[in-house]
Amino acid sequence: MIGDSLPIKKRDIIKLLLKSRKGLFQAKEYNKKAKEFWKNKQNKFTEEIRQVLNSNTDLQLAKLSKDFVRQTDFKELICSVDEIHESKKVLNNPDKKFVMNDFVNYATRTGFLTVVIAPALAAADGLGDIREEVMDEWLYGIGICLPVSADVCDSVMDKEVMKHPFIPEKTWITCHKLCSAIIFQIGMDHINNIKTGDESLDKRIVDRLNKGVEEVCEKQMMDFEVKNLDYVDIPTLEEIYDGKICEIEATVFGTLPSNKTNIVRIFEEGARFFAGELQVVDDFEDLLGDTNLQKLPEGPKPSFFLTYCIDLWRSEKRDMECIMKEAARKNWEKGQEYNQEVMNAFNRLPKDFKTKPFFEVTLWYYNKVLKDRLNRFLKGKTYPQIKNQLMSLLKEN
Repeated sequence: MIGDSLPIKKRDIIKLLLKSRKGLFQAKEYNKKAKEFWKNKQNKFTEEIRQVLNSNTDLQLAKLSKDFVRQTDFKELICSVDEIHESKKVLNNPDKKFVMNDFVNYATRTGFLTVVIAPALAAADGLGDIREEVMDEWLYGIGICLPVSADVCDSVMDKEVMKHPFIPEKTWITCHKLCSAIIFQIGMDHINNIKTGDESLDKRIVDRLNKGVEEVCEKQMMDFEVKNLDYVDIPTLEEIYDGKICEIEATVFGTLPSNKTNIVRIFEEGARFFAGELQVVDDFEDLLGDTNLQKLPEGPKPSFFLTYCIDLWRSEKRDMECIMKEAARKNWEKGQEYNQEVMNAFNRLPKDFKTKPFFEVTLWYYNKVLKDRLNRFLKGKTYPQIKNQLMSLLKEN
């Protein structure tokens, strides 16, 4: 979302003004609305988690955890009664109220919210047939709770939960496991409150949601199974990206509570490929590191970049700098493929769709971010930090 998770330079603002003054103003407007929406929901989100913790016994929460694992098949997320008891002591401790806030801040840190809320609000205004109260329940339940739950699951299963300075690591991880199940249930409860007044529309939303959850869980497990492999072929990676990362956003926009199904399908398709392009951006972020998160540069695994590196190594190339540069360019080309598909989808929006300029400048901007990340990586500043890690992987392949 322009102006939020990523900085925008003055020269880019000038280019955007030349490209679409209306689009830039719409981007600023929906960026502001998105921030306000999350600001209004963050306390509610935190308190609803607390309420579930406080209104259920340890046994009831263990059942909730078991039901969640049964539905997602993520056995790694199961919580025992003893683990729940210990985590509840931490989360409900009056002297440690900051822990729940820390969890919520961590769970919503990735930027996924910033590429869902603003586009969703813009899409709803463009569609024009969604009641405000229906939109509120939909965006909170499907647009926030379910993606955040999925993101927390992903962090736990990939063992990427950042350590808490004051909480034992095991207890902190249990908090994530338990809260991922709680957030999922909260989201489902809100979805059940969506009443559009049209039974066929309500059924379509639920059917599309169930299909999406099933697909994401299946591909998340597939991703988990290949996580320890050095080499994952491109078709398998595409299947994982499309079924796990892209399907989350496709599910969000494919359930827009509107009877204009032809336009909803455009948003569903565009969102799917937009998420793919942003994942390539995220892979470049891993290669560049993040000083704000004190995260060192690393080769994302599995990723298109790593597979391209191994393919080049197998073709008898041995210059590590050349391998990294060529793999990065191929990675960028994969992002461009996603971008072209996004454009193909959103170009089908009616010419008079009033928020179409928002999507045009947003897509332009993030594609520029993708090119910027490529150029930053090609400068080679992070090569020394990932070279040895990459070399050890290549020698094994």
